Amino acid sequence: MMEAGLATGSKSSIIWAIAGNTAVMFSKLFAFGLTGSGSMLAEAIHSLADVLNQSLLYLGIKRAEKSPDERQARGYGREQFVWSLISAVGIFFLGCGVTMYHGVHMLLEGSKEQLSEDHFWTAVAVLCFSLLIEGWVLFVAFKETQKQAKGSILDYLRKDPDPALVAVLLEDSAACLGIFLAFIGMALSHFTGHMFWDAIGTLLIGLLLGLIAIWLVRLNLQLLVGRGLTQDELNTLNSIIARKDYIEGVSHLNSESIGAGKYEMQLDLDFDEDELVKQLDMNLTEAYQEIRTEEEFVQFCQKYGAESMRLMKHTIDSLEEDIRKEIENIDFIDIEPN
Repeated sequence: MMEAGLATGSKSSIIWAIAGNTAVMFSKLFAFGLTGSGSMLAEAIHSLADVLNQSLLYLGIKRAEKSPDERQARGYGREQFVWSLISAVGIFFLGCGVTMYHGVHMLLEGSKEQLSEDHFWTAVAVLCFSLLIEGWVLFVAFKETQKQAKGSILDYLRKDPDPALVAVLLEDSAACLGIFLAFIGMALSHFTGHMFWDAIGTLLIGLLLGLIAIWLVRLNLQLLVGRGLTQDELNTLNSIIARKDYIEGVSHLNSESIGAGKYEMQLDLDFDEDELVKQLDMNLTEAYQEIRTEEEFVQFCQKYGAESMRLMKHTIDSLEEDIRKEIENIDFIDIEPN
């Protein structure tokens, strides 16, 4: 299952985002109905896209929480990446596509209609309300990202982010920036009398959504294909193995993501049997001297074989424990002696 803290934090951020964006969407639609502003419609579409996409993210997290079963021994963590990918595609087509189309249409039509003084200030009030709500949602997402990052947020976003949480963070960052773009476009159109600026603001909002969608699509594609551990984590693994005298080398290593912040690792190791057998808790000299019959010899061989197998099992379990202590996000480890 997905780690409880990770899932709970992501779900909490998404619920806040859905609630906030729903309220903002209706306020922007109301303002668009009054003003007819293209930038305001673009912002309403932006908020609608956010609500729909964040609902998909929430569904993905819920699906990913399903326990492992006979069909999926490693759990359903990757299903979150599927829904996150669908969400990112939705941002591109619904958010970016529709907004860009509307902006281009405004430029080609060359609308001359201007906002009245009352309608302009109504739109400004709606944008201020939207900024307040979006800012709070962004703050919640930022605090959760900061908690999960355990260091630099930029490094976290670049290396191994929770795709649902980072989608909320980027979408609401874009929402706040989009509000400023919409205000600038509307204000320039209102004070200059040229609706060209409103169209430009609409196009910039669409472009912003497109860039975020492309980034999220790339992230989720990498996770679905099976992105492995980072180079720093691989260096840590090599350091652990190098400290073990009984390991001569690594013949095969594979790691891939199986959920948000979860990895599976497969290791084929070359064991030094001579070094390993020195750890057997048996006095072979005494055991040999006690052998009197063929039956006792057979019993000795059986005991020696069983102790060797127990030693190998204990050695592998101990190695797995050491790896988990230093590389925390590994959920499944499969170590095979080569």
